[in-house]
Formats: sequence, structure tokens, C-alpha cells
Amino acid sequence: MIHLDINCDMAEGFSRGRQSEDLGIMKWITSVNIACGLHAGDPHIICRTIEAALKHDVKIGAHPGYADIQGFGRRSMNLSVNEVYELVLYQIAALAGTTKALGGELHHVKLHGALYNEAAERPELAEAVVQAIADIDEDLILYALSGSKLVEAGLEHGIQVAEEVFAERAYLPNGRLAPRDLEGSVLISKEERMEQTRQLVLKQRVMTVNGEHIDLAADTLCVHHESHDVLQFLGEVHKWAKQNDVKIEPITAR
Repeated sequence: MIHLDINCDMAEGFSRGRQSEDLGIMKWITSVNIACGLHAGDPHIICRTIEAALKHDVKIGAHPGYADIQGFGRRSMNLSVNEVYELVLYQIAALAGTTKALGGELHHVKLHGALYNEAAERPELAEAVVQAIADIDEDLILYALSGSKLVEAGLEHGIQVAEEVFAERAYLPNGRLAPRDLEGSVLISKEERMEQTRQLVLKQRVMTVNGEHIDLAADTLCVHHESHDVLQFLGEVHKWAKQNDVKIEPITAR
């Protein structure tokens, strides 16, 4: 049997802006990445999302990004390695402390946006991120782009790593995500997303934007809450999983 975690980025609105939609997603996922307030989110929606995750027994992760609310954390920032370390350290600590205060425990860390993509490519940033995680809690699981430098840094440091793939994002031939400004970078139709999910989960491979197939490990599948018909799609994934001996469950810390 194949085991698959499904994760989703949440608390990326403000106050109660997206709360009703996000709560509907909770019953379909096994782990949630909660914005830490710098690229999006505020203390109130962060707390409500943590409470909803605890209610639905969904594993809680910190989702740190660049301090860039106007750009939603998707713009590159010229920060030093030490600044990236401190930025990530602060956000993980904030989410871990809030989660503990509300009766839960932090399970994992997944970077957001430009920081996610840059740490996947740049070993020095990957090392800074991994060091921040380890200095908070070496038992935290690192969710990282499959096959990336961040995966390598986590494994070298002895951190448990979950290699992440995406249901609705197109891939470049080097295994990186296609830039969002590239036409076709986000898969819209349910059929396309389901086919990519089937390929990633069952065959551990994906077709890239140029029509080639590349191999990717798939420990956790990201589904974005803003995806078209996301609740219907998640329901379809669960139905498909039951029919194909795929057990949807959270990643267990070793």
C-alpha cells in the first residue's frame, strides 16, 4: 500500500476573511501549513486555523516566508544567510509557541513562495533554513520540494524530510516549479490535476512543460486552497485513493 500525506497552505488571509472556506478543506487534508504573519495572516486567523486543525486531527506546520505582505511573499529579497536564518527561526518559534498554548504540537515546517523556491536552488539558504529548524526542534519534519537542495541539506543535517510534490503546478525539466508568470504554470482542469496526481503518487514521476517525464519522490502532495473547485478535487482524490490502495494519512515523525 502507498502512503500519502495531503498538505495545504492556510491562514493566508486576515481576520475572518477566508475562514469558512479553509475550514471546509480541513476534513480532506492530513497536514496544514500555517502562515506565520509576515507574508500573510494575523494572530486571529492563525489561532482559528490552529484550533480547526486540532479539531480535525490535522498535523500543524509552520509556513514561514519573506516579510513581504504586499507581494504575498512571492518576491525575491536580497537577504544575507544570517538574515534568512533569523527570519525562519522567528516564524517557527512564533507558530510553535502559539500551537503549544492552544494545546497542540508543531509537526513540520514548509517554506512559502520565493523563499521556498530559492532555498530549493541555493545550498547556503537551504543550510540556513535547516539550521533554524534544528535549533528550534530537531524532531520537526521538513517539507521540501522533491529533489531540491533543501532536501539534501535536511538529510545531511539528520532532519526528517518529506519530499513534496504539487497537484496543480506545472514542472520544469529540472524538477523545479514553473514560474507563475509562465502560461500554463497552474493546472486548471480537474482532469489535468488528477492525471498529474496519479502519475506522481503511483509512478513517482511527472510530465514537464516540454513533454518529458522526470522522476520525483512523492511523500506529501500539496493542494492549494485557492485552486479551482478545490473541495470537489480533494473529494475526487480521496475517492481515487481508496480505489488504488493509496492510504491518505499524515507523515509520522520517526
